[in-house]
Amino acid sequence: MSRRDALFLCLAIATLLVLARTVPFMAPGVRFDADQAVVGLMAKHISEGRAFPVFFYGQSYLLAVEAYLAAPVMWLVGPTEVALKLPLLAMNVATVLLLVWRAHRDLGLAPWLALAGALPIALPAFTPGSRLMDAMGGNVEPLLYTLVLWTLRARPWAFGLTLGVFVAHREFTILAAAAIGALDLWHRRGALLPLVRHWAVAAACLVAAQLSVGALSSHGDMYGPGSAPREAFVNLSARDAIAAQICLTPSTWPDRGRELFASHLPLMAGGLPGPMMDVTISSGMGHGNPGLAPWVLALILAGLVCGVMAAPRGPAAERRPGAIPGTALPGYLVTVGALSTLVYSFVACSQLTQATLRYDLLLLFLPSGAVLAGLCWPVPAARAGLVTATMMWAGLNLSDYLALAHEIRTGRWPDHRGEAVRALEAQGYDTLWGDARLAYVLSFRSQERLTVAALTAHRVDEYARLAAVRDVPFVKQGVCAGGTEFVPDIWLCPTPAPAERPPVY
Repeated sequence: MSRRDALFLCLAIATLLVLARTVPFMAPGVRFDADQAVVGLMAKHISEGRAFPVFFYGQSYLLAVEAYLAAPVMWLVGPTEVALKLPLLAMNVATVLLLVWRAHRDLGLAPWLALAGALPIALPAFTPGSRLMDAMGGNVEPLLYTLVLWTLRARPWAFGLTLGVFVAHREFTILAAAAIGALDLWHRRGALLPLVRHWAVAAACLVAAQLSVGALSSHGDMYGPGSAPREAFVNLSARDAIAAQICLTPSTWPDRGRELFASHLPLMAGGLPGPMMDVTISSGMGHGNPGLAPWVLALILAGLVCGVMAAPRGPAAERRPGAIPGTALPGYLVTVGALSTLVYSFVACSQLTQATLRYDLLLLFLPSGAVLAGLCWPVPAARAGLVTATMMWAGLNLSDYLALAHEIRTGRWPDHRGEAVRALEAQGYDTLWGDARLAYVLSFRSQERLTVAALTAHRVDEYARLAAVRDVPFVKQGVCAGGTEFVPDIWLCPTPAPAERPPVY
């Protein structure tokens, strides 16, 4: 088999592995919450020509990229969860294929070794892997953007413009730029003038892109069809969003460090077993395998040690300073992953819980970079050990995804929100008040035959206007006084008082 044929075969295998991981999360209700429903509603409104938002509804940051990608799919097949998540599936596939191709091209690895190094991204542990299929505005995109920025690192104009858009979409992308900047400073340490010129051009293009995005913000539909931007609820720029998430509090670092090593890193490695329901997957299955956390740690350390052994020494190491070479790809990935976890653990304000681990998904690049670094050492025994250990880890992760897929095929854990839509429509309702967790999900799942206005986290003006002129009840998850449970855990409650409702515009 020629090297070209082997590359195409490995890319095909990588695609199949990603499909095995992603397809289960396209099943309705397996993992679908209010934020994803809002993105789905945005995509539906775009596909109908009723609204053209620039950002996530109710905000002036987090570009509506996912909604615009899903809109043509919904125009073709209708507003469903599958249509919403098809672009996410494509981005997951694109990320892994780009990583395999870059590892093959930049490091000169055989396609099979490049594929092995990409396995931590193709088949990550179950919990972070599930988040890569969330339509929450930008979970998988930072991984794809990280590799795109690496590809554009030598072109300051394209790099700066692209980075400006990427940061406006998801601020975590700035970590990839920081890693490239650090590597560029190291490799051009003897030629500072070209370095300064390169980054001055990139910075100018970054500012231009940010200003262009900011200019668009005053023209988008901020609160659904027919609405205009306003400052009544949330008015944050991407810069403000970043600043609001910075909490440098050294007194909390010991506790956060213990939480990092006791739960966060084991969960990210698949070494914290538990029910899938505990990580908000509608399933009766379990996930994770005890002992995987030290296994993955040993794999990372072994990869880094082998990578150090592979580094040239003596005269071969005395290269002339210049632009970042392709062989720095493993170091770049490791740096991005390490920066992500350090910022998430000791700089960001968010708590270290499974509910916020989506802020640390770039960590997935760390084991991939370490394995790729180790595979550059041309010692057959070392390569065989790294590939075997990586495949065993990926195989255990794959078993969790396959277990969920099997459960879906044989009768999935019930999602009572679908039952709620049918029950409410059967009772003749078309407009309701609701809690934020449920309102947007019911509205999207019913394809807006049922519009549910949220009392908090208000996102769609049209829903509040419809509910305000009618004496309609309130639907929520959980018990309420004077209400009735019409499907399991979902109650129909008395009409909320005017003081409890959001302003009507």
